[in-house]
This record gives sequence, structure tokens and C-alpha cells, in this order.
Amino acid sequence: MSTETLNDTQVTKLVAALGKIVGPENVLDRALGRKKYTGDQSWLSISAAAQNRQLSRQDAVASPTTTEQVAAIVRLANDLKVPVTPFGGGSGVQGAANADKGGILLNLRGMNKIRHLDEHSLTCTVEGGYICKEFEAWLNERGLCFTHYPASTEWATVGGCLAARGSGVLSTKYGKIEEHVLSVEVVTPTGEILRTPSVPRHAVGPELTQLLIGSEGTLGIITAVTVRLRKLQARRAFGTFTFAKLEDGIEAGRRIMTNGLKPAVLRLYDANATQHSLERAVQSGLKDPAMVLMCDGDLPSLVDAEALECFKICKDMGGKDLGAKPAETWWEKRYVFYYPPFAPELPSIWCTMDVVADFSHIADAYYKVTKAMKEAVDPKWNLSLNTHFSHWYEWGSMIYPRFKIPTGPSNYEEALALHDKIVHDATKAALAAGAVINDHHGVGMRLAPYMKDQFGAAGMKTLAQIKRGLDPNNVFCPGKLGITV
Repeated sequence: MSTETLNDTQVTKLVAALGKIVGPENVLDRALGRKKYTGDQSWLSISAAAQNRQLSRQDAVASPTTTEQVAAIVRLANDLKVPVTPFGGGSGVQGAANADKGGILLNLRGMNKIRHLDEHSLTCTVEGGYICKEFEAWLNERGLCFTHYPASTEWATVGGCLAARGSGVLSTKYGKIEEHVLSVEVVTPTGEILRTPSVPRHAVGPELTQLLIGSEGTLGIITAVTVRLRKLQARRAFGTFTFAKLEDGIEAGRRIMTNGLKPAVLRLYDANATQHSLERAVQSGLKDPAMVLMCDGDLPSLVDAEALECFKICKDMGGKDLGAKPAETWWEKRYVFYYPPFAPELPSIWCTMDVVADFSHIADAYYKVTKAMKEAVDPKWNLSLNTHFSHWYEWGSMIYPRFKIPTGPSNYEEALALHDKIVHDATKAALAAGAVINDHHGVGMRLAPYMKDQFGAAGMKTLAQIKRGLDPNNVFCPGKLGITV
């Protein structure tokens, strides 16, 4: 199969045209662009690149530094009828940032300025290419924080978090990324600059901001965003509990969330994840299903009171109180799970499915999804599965099962078939259990085939009509989100 979407003459002309917009030094041609940008951090991208089958097949890479440059590039793409794929930190795990249809890969890392800090309203307008960890550090120096702490904070950009509708470890109290946003600046698929209303609570028609968040580059390129902030927390209170049965931990979490309590962290690990993931980090002798809790805030008395109420609920459900230390250690080491030796590497096969459901369905979703994943492949492949509940809502929770085959087949097609079989069976099981197939990792290339199962024919038709209306030339991430136009 050819990986070329434009001939050499067309690539040369494209590179020259892009150079006139952003400067020749900020453009890479096909060869250099593909060498530097091999794809995101999904197993799909990493395994394909290792086999010389790179999924991101851009013909050129452009690195703009202003919104006007982004708009000019998009207008050029419309004139030439070539695709545009935005690329932030490349930390995604679903394949969304891959320029799988060729064309222009738009590197947005140069869009990394703080435009305005409002310390009275506690808001900040920041460009989409700002790295989350660096943004947080900048705010911390001023006694402020963002409270959006994704596991990929070292690489993820603010705009990328919005594009995938991501989440962070403090989401149970502060919400997913869409709840941090007041307004966005977006370049539309026809090269216009759109700025949504300055605040999200209004009655001036539909909320365009929320339409654009989670669209993964298909409906617009996020160039700047105004986010809410808060003061650095004055106090944190930690607790750790183990339960004889996972169901007791789920019920404890349900009671906490439906009683108006808002712990910043509420993470429940099944026995396997406790022993093979959490325990490796905290080294506290944990074996049974375990929950780590953290309450925080500006007023220590309220933080302590909330923590005591959460702890009481856990004890009422038979939870064994192990004190603050394991949870404190987890907090200090919360990012180690995403580096070796915790994070998998080739020749392993791995993937995380993040499935969300209401409280009436979440336990059934846990059992059906994990069972489907374990039974999807022959036992000879030694599949391991660690599952925890990491994000909780007033109405439900989500499961985060991460599978790993220690050594996959040397043949790429066989390895891909194993990966796809597990994803397929888990996704079908999630839908059968009344769950939604993704909570915060987005859709990308991995879940695009299941969008019709999730939305139905009418839902996909609606998405296609929106896409067609905003992007008449289908230049933004064509085919992504399973949208056919």
C-alpha cells in the first residue's frame, strides 16, 4: 500500500506555500516531517512505526506561532484540498493525532503564550500549545493552580486536553477538562477565527464551546482557551481503605458521591490492580481491593470535616482503615505509573479501555468488560489485566482496565489482530452492559469503528451533517470520529 498522498512536485509546492506563511524554518517536508512526528503514544502508533508502517503519513509539517498563521494554513489547505491534522503534545493513546490521510500536520507547540491572567475572576487565557505541567508550574509561582492534572501532564497540551475531552486525577472534585473552560478561540475548517462567548453560563443560543471540545480536530483547531483557576489548596487530607469485596468499595464510592461530598481523589482498585499496580508504588502490603482518598481546599476545618465523612462511609461499608500514609505515597508517586518499569514497552501489546456508566450499570460493566478482555485471546499469551475506578460523578463512575500481553507475536498483523480482538470484545461488552465506550481518552483511530454502535444511525447522521456544514471540503481530520461525509 502506498503511503504517498501527494507527488513530489505537489509536496515541494506545498512546503513552499507553507513557508510563506510561517517561515521556511518552521516547515518540514515529507521525509523530515515523518521522521520527527511518527505518531501519538498509542500502541497502534508505536507498534506500526517500529515496523516501518507509520500511521501518521503527513506530507508536510507546519509550526505556526499565531492564530492568524493557523487560519492562513487552513485557507491554503482548502484551496489545495489537502487534509489538516492538528498535533499538540502527542500524548494521546487512541491515534487521534495521526495524519493518517496525509496532508499537513499542524504542530501547535509554538502556540504557547499566556495571553491574560485575571487574578480577580481567577481565570486565565492561555494558548492551546502550552504544556500542562509548564502551565501548572507558572500558575503555582503565583499561588494559583489549574486543577487539571492528567497522567500525561509532562507532554499533554492544554488544547490537546480539550480536543480529546480529557480528565485528570482531581476530576472527582474539579471536573473533567470541559468543566474548566469558559470560552475558546478556534480556527474553523474554512479558515475563520471564531471566539465563543466569554462565559459558559448564558442563554444566547447553543453552547458552541462544548460542541468544539471533544471534536478531536474534526470541527475546529483550538488556538486559545480561557480556563478557570483556583488558589493553591491550603490543606490536603488523605485516607486509605481496603475492602473484603470490590462491591463494598463501589457502594462506598456511590454513597460518598450521592451525599454531596466532593473528594478531590477517589480511586478504587480491584484486587489484581491493588497487588500488581498500586502496591508496587506504595509498598504497604496491600492485597484486597483498595481505595485511596484525598480531600482538599482552602479552609482546613472544612477539608477535615469532609474527609471524616468520607472515611465514615468507607468504614460503614466494612472498609479497613489503613491511615493516610499509603494514599500520601500514591499522591507523591502518582505519575510513576506512566514510566518504565510500570509503563509497558514493545514487544508487549497494551491498551487501556476507559468505560463509564451510571451507578445502576457500573458494576455489571466492570464484570462484563473485564471478563470479555480476559477471554478475548488464547491463555498462552499470558494477558494481564489491572482495573481501577479512577473518576467518579454524582451519578456514576468509570472503569479503567489496562491489559498487557508481555510478548506479542513477532508478526505485525498477528499482533494487531490480538490487540483489535481485545478492544472489539471489550467495547461490545461495555455497550451490552449499558456503558459508554469512553470516558476521557477520546475516540481516535482505535474506537472510530464503534461510533455507530454508540450513537446509532441517527446520531452519526447528525454528526456528519454538522461536519459537512462546518467543513465543506472535509479537510479537518477526514474520517476521524468515524464520520463519513
